[in-house]
Amino acid sequence: MVIWHPPDAPWVKLNTDGAFSISTLEAGEGGLVRGSDGGLLRAFCAPIAASSSFEAELLALIRGLEMAMKLSTHIWIELDSTALVTLMSAEQLGATDLRHHMALIRSMTSQRHVRFSHIYREGNYAADFLAGRGVQTPALTYYDPISAPRYLKALVRMDQLGYPNFRFRRRDVD
Repeated sequence: MVIWHPPDAPWVKLNTDGAFSISTLEAGEGGLVRGSDGGLLRAFCAPIAASSSFEAELLALIRGLEMAMKLSTHIWIELDSTALVTLMSAEQLGATDLRHHMALIRSMTSQRHVRFSHIYREGNYAADFLAGRGVQTPALTYYDPISAPRYLKALVRMDQLGYPNFRFRRRDVD
């Protein structure tokens, strides 16, 4: 069972996600910022040029940080990419071809109170929805609590109310 938890004030929580298709080479990004009541403050989705799912995750985080930095100096970043959370926590720059993204993220977060945490994909449905929508959207789109798609509003509300999301482990059958 996975439950999304709101941040304590004065923190905001940024959830981002990247989507990448190996077969079509299409990619998208999405993310949202929520306040201490769990309510939506701002969200985005966009198509992007990425060479991997990890790069899509990085680009989504950069766009999300740009958005969140306008709202607060205390940003809790929650991602479903264990690799990215680990890399950010280790304070390394990672693979050579992605170091410019990591350096930018480090620069953006250096003057803020920032914390990183991992959440399973099932708890990151709202960002996952936006990343998928980003693949299909013709251009960068921002949302506020009024303009957000109805489905996103429903996902945010379910998280706000503490509804659990379920994570099922695959069992090998003999």
